[in-house]
Amino acid sequence: MGSHIEPSESVGRHLSTPTSILHHLILSSVQEHGERRAIVCKGQPPDHLPAISKGTHSEKLSKQSHSLLWTHSQLQYGADLLAVALYRQGLQHQSTIAVILSGRSEFHLVLRAATKLNCPFSPMNLRAPKNAKEIRHMLTLSQAKAVVIDNASIVEDLENNVPDLMREMQVKVVLDGPIVRSGYLSLTQMIEDTATDAAFDEISTRLDTLSRHQDDVVYIGFTSGTTSLPKAAPHTNLSFVWNLRSWQEAFGLNHQRAWLHILPMNSIVGSLWTLAYMIPGGSVTHVQAGFETTSIAAAISSGEYTDMLAVPSMIDLLAASPLLDARHRGLDRLIVGGSKILRSHVEKAFLRIRCRQLSPFFGMTEGTSVCSETLTEVPASSDEPIYAGYVNPGCKVRICDPSDTKPVPRGVPGELVQGGHQRITGYLGGQGKDNFFVENGEVWYRCGDQAVMQPDGRIAVVGRYKDMIIRGGMNIASAAVEAVISERTNIDVSSQVIGTPDEEAGEVPVAILKHSPDDRDVSTRVKRCVLETMGPAYSLERVLTLRELGLDDWPKTTSGKVLKRDLQMLVNQLLDRERVSGRSRKTNGDVLHEETRLQHFLLDFAQKHDMLINNIDDDFLAAGLDSLLALRLRNAVMREIGRTRAHFQLGLEEVFTCGSIRHLASHITASVNSQKHTNFSETHIGSTLEMMSDMVEEFRVVRPRKSMSTSRMLSRKTLLLTGSTGSLGAHVLSILLARSDVDAVYCAVRGDDPLGRLRASFSERCLEYPEHTQKIRFLPYEPGRLVDGLQDSTRNAMLASLTHIVHAAWPVNFHLPLTAFPPHLKDVRDLIQLSLEVENKPAQLLYCSSMGVALNTIGQSRVAEAPMMDFRQGIGTGYTQSKLVAEYIIQQAVEDLGASACILRIGQIAGDTKAGIWNDDEAPPTIIRSALALGCLPALGMTCSWIPVDSLAHAIIEIGVSASQPPRHLVYNLCNPSTFSWDKELLPALTDAGLDFQTVPFATWMDRLRQFDRSHSIEEAVANCPAVKLIDFWERNYGGKAQRPNLLTYETTNAQEHSASMRSAPRIIESGLVKRMLSAWMARWVPKAEPAPG
Repeated sequence: MGSHIEPSESVGRHLSTPTSILHHLILSSVQEHGERRAIVCKGQPPDHLPAISKGTHSEKLSKQSHSLLWTHSQLQYGADLLAVALYRQGLQHQSTIAVILSGRSEFHLVLRAATKLNCPFSPMNLRAPKNAKEIRHMLTLSQAKAVVIDNASIVEDLENNVPDLMREMQVKVVLDGPIVRSGYLSLTQMIEDTATDAAFDEISTRLDTLSRHQDDVVYIGFTSGTTSLPKAAPHTNLSFVWNLRSWQEAFGLNHQRAWLHILPMNSIVGSLWTLAYMIPGGSVTHVQAGFETTSIAAAISSGEYTDMLAVPSMIDLLAASPLLDARHRGLDRLIVGGSKILRSHVEKAFLRIRCRQLSPFFGMTEGTSVCSETLTEVPASSDEPIYAGYVNPGCKVRICDPSDTKPVPRGVPGELVQGGHQRITGYLGGQGKDNFFVENGEVWYRCGDQAVMQPDGRIAVVGRYKDMIIRGGMNIASAAVEAVISERTNIDVSSQVIGTPDEEAGEVPVAILKHSPDDRDVSTRVKRCVLETMGPAYSLERVLTLRELGLDDWPKTTSGKVLKRDLQMLVNQLLDRERVSGRSRKTNGDVLHEETRLQHFLLDFAQKHDMLINNIDDDFLAAGLDSLLALRLRNAVMREIGRTRAHFQLGLEEVFTCGSIRHLASHITASVNSQKHTNFSETHIGSTLEMMSDMVEEFRVVRPRKSMSTSRMLSRKTLLLTGSTGSLGAHVLSILLARSDVDAVYCAVRGDDPLGRLRASFSERCLEYPEHTQKIRFLPYEPGRLVDGLQDSTRNAMLASLTHIVHAAWPVNFHLPLTAFPPHLKDVRDLIQLSLEVENKPAQLLYCSSMGVALNTIGQSRVAEAPMMDFRQGIGTGYTQSKLVAEYIIQQAVEDLGASACILRIGQIAGDTKAGIWNDDEAPPTIIRSALALGCLPALGMTCSWIPVDSLAHAIIEIGVSASQPPRHLVYNLCNPSTFSWDKELLPALTDAGLDFQTVPFATWMDRLRQFDRSHSIEEAVANCPAVKLIDFWERNYGGKAQRPNLLTYETTNAQEHSASMRSAPRIIESGLVKRMLSAWMARWVPKAEPAPG
């Protein structure tokens, strides 16, 4: 007699909750845990929204933090203020509040304010307002009566795409920044005003006592659907609280848990999970609004946080961080879900991230708790899958045949089906009706995932029935991508989008097209359209045609439905054949050396890696080539050619310099065939010199000043500053704001949140931002439109008062060719023209150039404080070429048009004298950081003249701003008059400061760097040793020193004459600055463990 096999049905352990009303649960939590830490937002200052920080008696804890830190009482008090403010605007209960915010404190305030008002809270993707059809669908389906918006850019998207809905919107709120349209309210001002409202207490109490029911909708989340538009999933008090309590019980959450939040806030994680941690008295910390590996790795290493929730692809990125070494403290629990979890993810979680517990889980995007378990070590058997675990408390699960509602026997795959109070009962607008069925009066929900329940009730999720692609934890609806291809490409094409396996992302989307043979470049146009319309997360991995799959038409059922499973099988077979062919193909040297075949290879590679290349003459930069893609392209070429030509080398700079597949293929072919490389180089140099000359002529200033003034400089100063969020610009601004003779500083800042960026820059550099200053005037900044973008009123005010312009903004990217810099050269010209039009007399322009403009000087060892005489002196990179072109433009304006300007030729900027903070991505820190990965540093045989950034900032002010007359000289070389030896002084100082490394010859260091690059994936190599990105730069600038023994030195006579800070610049070695700089670096690269909060 056979043994009985149980059906695949299970119920989690009993779950109870003190109340099914979310607001009551929050109030009781605040009453019990009010003085405990609730949220920390690292990107926001501690005194953000001061009415909240000072509005309770919970200030002591807040004052201990350098970032925004609110207790549970403060957070709820802020939410109360906002709720009353919204109520004052006429918002009624059950009026949906649409929320388009990033992960900051305001998100938490609006969530709790909406709950207090008994209004559904509906977070939406920050990109949604750019898509008119999608945002209209979301706002209409949710019946939003109020909207809270992150920034002015999103306001413009909404007003342009759904102006009728915005006119009807009852309440429109935007965060900090100028209110650019009438009818919008400032969230900050609303809170500040309500804090002094005499009726606040009475209204707040009345809102707390509103009638509430367990079936009231409290949350509306949007998830990718199998249609082209997202589905709206409403949660009631009952379902939301039941989910919240289920996760709390599953993971034993209490007041000692400190959650590091790294996922997007617009998902259910941003709302339900944050409350799940905070209601028992725990805390939630946001390191940044988005995912940034270095900051998150540093936070994990600090040991301050007990828990973190991540998707598998984030584990891969974090595990590659050099910050996570053997000394970091790690996490108590790492919760992982969102896509398939591999054994490698578990190993990295325990061995690299060093979590003590790993909790795989499965939950719906709609916000429903399903199953989870907790591991304390890597499973012993590699044959077992990583299970999603056991049914969570309060949940019900079945595994059914997709065509039936009855559970299949345990051990048999089927569709995961969910019951219980935590699941939603339907989607808004009648979407997804087929997902639900009723049995014995209870609603069940088909999840669409294929799963197997083991005899002991353990569940493994093994695939998907639904037509959905999960890329790195993000749901991509195939139909949504297909709709974009159909509606946006203007091509008569039908498409099917399927998911294919990918090691890093789990799944990636591939499009199969059917179109007329007469249509050209369809694949590229489709790929570009999807990328530009939907964003990088939806980028198509491949675009194939039916013919490439051996088909003339779509495979279909008898009823006419396309069989996507058949397509998926054919695509996977094709990709498998390509991979096998790529591994086994024997390279024919003659074929590889044929230029046309190489062009085909490069074009094929580019089109498979998200470069929008249509033909071999398309420009690389315009097609999206960045450093990482250039590395991949270079490595692919070297692997192919290296099979027969082991000596072949291709520099990353050569890829950028060639600029197109045609030129790159020609250059590689010539190199491989041992043709003289100098032919290419000299041809390139000649064309570059001609281009530099043409640009000087194109951007020369042609309008002279109408009337000249010989009056003295005004005693009161008004300045325009670019680059204020950079290291040098921030220090310059800090000095200017502290000066009593400075009335105003116009700061040109890119992005939608200039104040936030400026505050963050000051905080990062340990500079004190004067919160109550009235001196700063923000200007929008877009390269090439710095002056053109000024409003008439602003321009007129500047022409009446401007005395100085400090131009410190410039893209520091040594890979960019000269052709990438015209917008920045136009800004130089426009700033000179602006300075000439100032009413009193020409405003003084201080242009921050670079000593790199002289690096290729030949025939002299000393660079004078004088104009460059030959374009060849700055021929090194597009960056130095553009800087030298700008110098020529300024020189011409001074000599021919009477402009008042000087060129500040800046050397290597080091960390500041107080904290030693130096940008990680600059050349010296990048070399020094390589010691952590390689265990060695190179002997470079060079003399250094580094100058601390704060000393340099003071020098700039002393030369250009403080004097009663304009600077007497056109050029000032700003480097440290006190030099030191890299080999004999710096390397020993680093050893004394605690850095462990061997000193090796430069060639040995380069060999180890290349070996590290070859032995790791590109992503891992760059993450652990960023120096690999600049291998060609190191070789070009340091590898040839044996042939160039006479290194350049720079005169600083003019600079020392006009600047006390230059004369007294600290000696880098003797001052102890090396130790401070190393300490600041290591705090970011390998932070020391700190005690966990008690």
